[in-house]
Amino acid sequence: MLTIMLGIPKSEWPTIARLASTIGLALGVTLKQDLHKVEEALAELYEYAEELIKDRQANPGEDFVSRLVLASRDGDSLSDAELRNALVLLIFGGMDTTRNQLGLAMQSFMRNPDQWELLAERPELGSKAVEEVMRINPTVTWVTREAVEDFSYEGLDVPKGTTVHLFTQSAGTDPRAFPEPEMNLLGEHAPHHGFGGGVHHCLGHFVARSDMSEALPLLARRLRNPQINGADEWMPDSGNTGPIRLPISFTKGE
Repeated sequence: MLTIMLGIPKSEWPTIARLASTIGLALGVTLKQDLHKVEEALAELYEYAEELIKDRQANPGEDFVSRLVLASRDGDSLSDAELRNALVLLIFGGMDTTRNQLGLAMQSFMRNPDQWELLAERPELGSKAVEEVMRINPTVTWVTREAVEDFSYEGLDVPKGTTVHLFTQSAGTDPRAFPEPEMNLLGEHAPHHGFGGGVHHCLGHFVARSDMSEALPLLARRLRNPQINGADEWMPDSGNTGPIRLPISFTKGE
């Protein structure tokens, strides 16, 4: 899906998937040992983005990158550096975190087969399915901030400069905010914080939401009665998480 949006050959997906997955290690707890791999992948992705921008400057098309390039050429929005950074973030977020979230969605729906059947019958619930999965089983398990001034919250003193982790995963099922925290595509719940908030709200949330709201109903119709079939393997349950390997058996649907 991302290759279509970027206007590049579908055969390029293994390259951007590899780079995005490696950069995603920066959000985990093993960053110190993985730092050199992250930096190498980031440098390669910057080069990839620069070549893509140069191509669209010479040969603009109807894709999303061309729209960004043309807007910047007209002085409408982004500097060269901002354009490159935006494209790198789009490739990373649109590939790695979205793919992880789809894997977690399958895990969640296999635990709630009645909701999977409901989604298959009512594909218009695709957008609601995305929000429910991100509420109960998000790929980004926490968001991080730095205190810019001293403050106190419910008796906890937080000095300026303190790194604060906000645990979005547990917040999405906290019974004080969600009296009925179980997945329910027909229920009404308070907004989740899987995409962060404020000035650091995820810029790519529209891309991720659009991708998943189309993918999940389609998968629900085609993969009936999905079940784990074999040994699954997962990233650490912290930072940016998701399946590395998730073999699934199913009955063929539509």
